[in-house]
Amino acid sequence: MKKRYTNVAQRIMQDIRSGGFQVGDPMPSEAELCAQFGVSRSTIRSALSQLQRLGLLERKQGAATRIKATEASPTYVHAMTASGDLLQFAGPSWRKVHGATYIVADEALAEQLDQRPGRRWVRISQTRHVESQQAPVGWTDVYLCERYADIVDEIPEYSGLIYALLEERHPVLVHEIRQAVSAVPVPEHLADELEVAAGDHALELTRHYLDAEGESLIVAISILPAQHYRYEIRLKRQG
Repeated sequence: MKKRYTNVAQRIMQDIRSGGFQVGDPMPSEAELCAQFGVSRSTIRSALSQLQRLGLLERKQGAATRIKATEASPTYVHAMTASGDLLQFAGPSWRKVHGATYIVADEALAEQLDQRPGRRWVRISQTRHVESQQAPVGWTDVYLCERYADIVDEIPEYSGLIYALLEERHPVLVHEIRQAVSAVPVPEHLADELEVAAGDHALELTRHYLDAEGESLIVAISILPAQHYRYEIRLKRQG
């Protein structure tokens, strides 16, 4: 069960997105919010803190809490290199959806996803493309929790990241993204689609998009041939 403050944060976020507030507007007082949602002051403070972490609110001691943005700040930036160009997945590249399949996770798949055999998912299979080359730069199987399957038809024409579409259409928040990178051979069943030889070197990226309770809303498993991809992380000293 979701914590009460998370539900309150999601409802406030929906109000912000629907135009109920504009950037710079003051939020109602904590007392007004307590009355509106029927919760305690500590619950309201936790909800506002969560929205502040997402970049939606600005809170200063002794001043009114104000709307800072109508959309949450990007959770992460994912950079890749293909044919010498630095690309952002949400920018100068696009997806081609090859199909969507409703599945029930068996034990083997559940081990990759969320350790919950029997859970129902929609698997959206897609390739990623860039203008500078003919071959796809990667293949991704996106596993979307079945209760959010109504967004599947929008995905082929949606230019942004799927988790952003999910947050737009449903009162949910991606609280954390966990990513693992492994070296793998290109699977035989993907070789033709990726225009490489089966067994060639590749990276496998597995990304879990989690809500505040740690439940996986989306799991994306990507196969990225080594000749098209470089994974880059930049670390900067703080303070």
